[in-house]
Amino acid sequence: MVSILVIVGVAFLGSKGASNQAETPLTEIPGLTSTPESYDLGNVPIDGGMVTKNYEIKNTTKEKMKLKKIATSCMCTKASVEAGDKKTRFFGMEGHGDANPAVNLELKAGETAKVVVNFDPAAHGPQGTGAFDRIVWLYFSEGVKELKFNGEVIK
Repeated sequence: MVSILVIVGVAFLGSKGASNQAETPLTEIPGLTSTPESYDLGNVPIDGGMVTKNYEIKNTTKEKMKLKKIATSCMCTKASVEAGDKKTRFFGMEGHGDANPAVNLELKAGETAKVVVNFDPAAHGPQGTGAFDRIVWLYFSEGVKELKFNGEVIK
C-alpha cells in the first residue's frame, strides 16, 4: 500500500512540474516583435507551386540580439533571414541525427530583419492533402521566436 502511494505521489509531482514547464511560452522574447505573428494560407493547391511568405522581425531593444539558428517543423518548409547586408541560406527541418549549423547573425538595436519562408505543398506527395500547421523557429541567445502558418493543401 505504501509503495502505491509513493508511486502515485511521484507521478503527481512529476506531472505538476511538466505542466508548469509547458505553460512557459517559447515565443516570449522581450523586445522582439514579428509582423505578422502568423499566416492563414487558406486553400493551397497541391500543384500550385511554392508558396512564399515574408515576416518582419524587429529588435525594439537598445541591445543587439544574436540569431544563432533557424529550423522548421517540416521538410516541406524552409526559411531564411535577411538582416542589413547579410542573408542566411535556407534552413529546414532538423532530424534523423542532422542539425542545422549555426548562423550567428546579429540583429542590431532597432533593426528590422526579413524572414522569407517557402512552403512546398507537393512535398508530401499526392497523398499529402489536408490541413496543416507549420512553425519556423528562430533561436536567439535570448530565447526562441516562433513564426507560424497554417492552411489546407487541396487537389
